[in-house]
Amino acid sequence: MVGKWFYFENKEDLVKTPELNLSYHPYRVLVLSRNYPNNVLTQLGLWVKGLVQHCEPMCELKVISPVPYCPPIAGFPEYSRFRQVVRRDCENGVEVLHPRFFVGPGRYLYNLEALAYGLGIRRQVNILRKNFDFNLIHAHFAYPDGVVAVWLGRRFHKPVVITEHAPWRPNWMDRSNVVRRQAVWAAKQSVFQIAVSRSVRDTMIHFTKEPEKIRIIPIGVDGSTFTALHNDGKYNPNQILYVGFINFNKGFDVLLNAMRRLTVRRPEMKLIVVGGSFYQNTLQQEQRLRRLVQELGLSRCVEFHGIKPPVEVRRYMQESALLVLPSRAESFGAVLVEALACGTPVVATRCGGPEDIVDDKVGVLVPKENEEALAMAMDNVLTRRDQFDATRLRAYALENFSWEHIAHRTVALYAETLDRFNRSHTRSLKSEADS
Repeated sequence: MVGKWFYFENKEDLVKTPELNLSYHPYRVLVLSRNYPNNVLTQLGLWVKGLVQHCEPMCELKVISPVPYCPPIAGFPEYSRFRQVVRRDCENGVEVLHPRFFVGPGRYLYNLEALAYGLGIRRQVNILRKNFDFNLIHAHFAYPDGVVAVWLGRRFHKPVVITEHAPWRPNWMDRSNVVRRQAVWAAKQSVFQIAVSRSVRDTMIHFTKEPEKIRIIPIGVDGSTFTALHNDGKYNPNQILYVGFINFNKGFDVLLNAMRRLTVRRPEMKLIVVGGSFYQNTLQQEQRLRRLVQELGLSRCVEFHGIKPPVEVRRYMQESALLVLPSRAESFGAVLVEALACGTPVVATRCGGPEDIVDDKVGVLVPKENEEALAMAMDNVLTRRDQFDATRLRAYALENFSWEHIAHRTVALYAETLDRFNRSHTRSLKSEADS
């Protein structure tokens, strides 16, 4: 019975489960993702790593996460840091490979990125297959990873699943006809696509016209990392937390203007900002937004704490009265689930993903780009903060979004993918024999 949720304590349990087609077990999955943590960018693509680590007890997985090639020349610090990325890493039994591929500055060669990606990892894949004959490819993002995955799938006759983490419009799919054609082609060639939210799914359907091939599987939360305080009620009632990139897409400018309004009513409030930027464009936006803090006279109540590892983010979440995510567009909103797992209520905008997470039992949703509504929502949650029970918030997060839960749904989709691919291949062979 393919498609059912299957729960395994370890790999040995796989062979004891009669509902699954055992000829495919254990699953051998090649994961392609440019977004994956490495020794230089330790916080990059943590959501992909979370899925991989929690699927590992049920699958054999290898990760190929290429990084930009930079020649050994002086200057270009934005690219030269990639020379420090290790070629191979292994964590919790999962091997992660970081081959190099050529990219241009900014988006200059974006139309050719899938081609460069494919050429960059081709030798690594050939070497890998000698000891790891994967039977499924799982790519994260349709372009360029999904395009390359489909090329490999066609070459080695393997099924492909593509997880899409970003809405297809009105963003990158509208910028380049070449990229759009490649991404849509890859989606149509894959057996299934995974959307991380309903809003992402809807934008994909607009282009592919194939809703039956899309499954919604959200990003998960690690309940062992993001935990609630043991001594309930010890949060700081005057602390609001923001976690994420500091840019305009995240609505950080709207948040600053909302804080200016809120501090008129609550002068004791502080906004703690955890996060930062990786790339030049977002670094420039961060600098502009830091200047906006000065211009709005908020230096006293806004504190920038930089990028922090998950265990430190947990502490900030536990200590705060609420977490706010004021985005203009959000494919999911993992920090919302992480805060809830820490027992902290949330305020977010209706901008896509948060609608799948936030209801009036765990926080408040407001229209995007509305500083007055955002300020009122934060004030509302602060006023009734004691009504949000940390135990219930955490239970809600784990029941719906724990990585264990998400990993089992993903592995069940692997089973369905391989079953569908095998049946399609059998029909093709029978059709050829009949003709």
